Amino acid sequence: MNSDVERVQLLNQRFYEALSGQNLVTMEKVWSHGRHVRCVHLGREVLNGWDVIRESWRTMFTDAICLTVKPAFSEAVVIGPMAIVTCRESISSFTLEGMLTTEAQATNIFEKSDGQWLLIHHHASPVARQADPTQD
Repeated sequence: MNSDVERVQLLNQRFYEALSGQNLVTMEKVWSHGRHVRCVHLGREVLNGWDVIRESWRTMFTDAICLTVKPAFSEAVVIGPMAIVTCRESISSFTLEGMLTTEAQATNIFEKSDGQWLLIHHHASPVARQADPTQD
């Protein structure tokens, strides 16, 4: 693996593997632990700083009996020490409250520091559904 784009794509895949595996240890390895990191979970407010973001993942992993998030249509671009990955997420979650399946559009931003790429921003937004013209 030679290029930064390939490294970022691999790290992005590891992020989704950690998410679907509900693996907080791997999630900690993917993220920067700085106060400058941000996360916007689907339909939620912005979270600031690694400690708050880590706790949100821990809570999400504890609440979900089963969680699967699969990225599709992933595109990465590297601009100096920053990289942006956009993708479509297919999300399935089973909790004590029931089953949820949805899609989100996600943006993941990575920062290269001391030769290592780390996630500094994750933002997931609901995908707008087009109205069915046959329904009134």
